[in-house]
Amino acid sequence: MKISMEKKATLLVILLCAAPMWADTQAGLEAFKNKDYEKAYKEWRASADAGFADAQFDLGVLYAHGLGVKQDLGEAERWYRRSAEQGYPDAEFALGEMYARGWSAGARDQAAAQRWMNLESSEGYMPSPDWDNIADYGMAKDVKQAAYWYRLAAEKGLAEAQYSLGRLYATGKGVPHDEEQATNWVRVAASQGYPPAEARLGTRYATGNGTTQDDRLAYFWLTLAYLHGEKSAEKLRAAEAAKLKPADVNATDLQAQRWKPRTIVKSAKP
Repeated sequence: MKISMEKKATLLVILLCAAPMWADTQAGLEAFKNKDYEKAYKEWRASADAGFADAQFDLGVLYAHGLGVKQDLGEAERWYRRSAEQGYPDAEFALGEMYARGWSAGARDQAAAQRWMNLESSEGYMPSPDWDNIADYGMAKDVKQAAYWYRLAAEKGLAEAQYSLGRLYATGKGVPHDEEQATNWVRVAASQGYPPAEARLGTRYATGNGTTQDDRLAYFWLTLAYLHGEKSAEKLRAAEAAKLKPADVNATDLQAQRWKPRTIVKSAKP
């Protein structure tokens, strides 16, 4: 298909206009890595105002954690929502967290920025919010809204959202209680290498909750969680190992060491 000169010119203008905004986003990322949060805010604000969903989410993170700006949960929610309404999965997950936890003074933000911008390798880099000094935002818990936003992000492949949606199915909050669906969502998250989901899936195989009980699979997933730094199920892992033959333990250890995560972007149905 041939493109007319007029359309080519239009495309060129679009690209030229978009390039500076992309540069602002990248400059903001570099500033953030250097802990120059005020500069990160200035760079991201221009892109966010121009409608870039990733920059809008980034601003939400800065407001949620009080980095370069005064900590303000209302502003964090506003920018998260603008980003989420464009289908940005990290922002959808962040909104789910807000509704699930009910952000206000004294609330705990566990995952506003767990996965953002592929900075997972910077373990412990994001500081914890000073929740005692946050003005009350008063966003009430709404588990149905939490489930709605979690699902949007989960179906786009965000492991944290898949795991959180699985927890809602396990408790019957915001969605019908369904242990099989809980296991399915946890399995999808675990398949991407998300350590809490690996530990939870191993526990489910150990107990037969929402799936067929299987000690070897339990040990496999608990071992993956252990290798990825999740320490919550070490005792259960040892207990599962004691149920297996030494040769099976050795083979499973080797399988876990060779295992590679894979991304699943679809609804996890039984």
